Amino acid sequence: MAVKIVTDSASDIPQETAQKLGISIVPLTIAFGNNVYRDGIDLTPEEFFDKVAHSKELPKTAHPTVASFINTYYSIAGKGDSIVSIHLSQKFSGTCQAAMLARDAVANDCQVKVIDSKTVSMGLGLLVIAAARAIQDGATLDEILESVNRSVVKIRLIAFFQTLEYLHRGGRIGGATALISSLLHVKPMIVVRDGEVHPFGLVRTRAGAMKKLYDYVKSLPHIKELSVMYATDLKEVDTLLEMLDAVFPKHRIRIAQGGATLGTHTGPGTLAVAALLA
Repeated sequence: MAVKIVTDSASDIPQETAQKLGISIVPLTIAFGNNVYRDGIDLTPEEFFDKVAHSKELPKTAHPTVASFINTYYSIAGKGDSIVSIHLSQKFSGTCQAAMLARDAVANDCQVKVIDSKTVSMGLGLLVIAAARAIQDGATLDEILESVNRSVVKIRLIAFFQTLEYLHRGGRIGGATALISSLLHVKPMIVVRDGEVHPFGLVRTRAGAMKKLYDYVKSLPHIKELSVMYATDLKEVDTLLEMLDAVFPKHRIRIAQGGATLGTHTGPGTLAVAALLA
């Protein structure tokens, strides 16, 4: 009677971490015209951004099918097992809804609990990793559910974008905001709060953006876990890690590369920080 963890590829959890902790990841799909790829399986982040650079149109994302969730649930659940399925914000995607429909379809065979993380990328990833660790430590289903639901409101995610064009074209932010950012030649910053994207200010340089990321993290109380996510520039991660070391031990900071799901809406050059508060 084990408890299993399922999430989606928008969590950006590194494959080696998922394998080590027994986390099953259901991929979203990315379409470049008629060519469809499974995020993290058929398409690496490097391949994705290369395609973006050479494509005339932006890719489109689609949430996993109900069938893909059903297949995943049946493939990992033995008799009497339970599944905790944690996913990106319902305000971003239909992924949670697909997971709920799959939950209902397998209800006679296994128990599935679906949780909306109200966040994305390693904000979601930190929740999933904490749940998987709790399972390894022997926590019960009820204890895991209580812990995850309590932690959802303790996730903080802030990001710096090279441009708002990708969020605008993906329908995640208004055109006027994107236009103003472009005209002023400034770089936008956002936070994810209550499952939605909110503006966090504008900066003129990437160095200024990293300083603002650092200041934000420094202002947070009682950080339990911290992660730095990047799209295309790993060198900037090293710089940010050195800065953050004064606030949180850099050897404990999880580094993750944003995959195609995140990249479709944020574009290259993105740098973000996610924190789980105690």
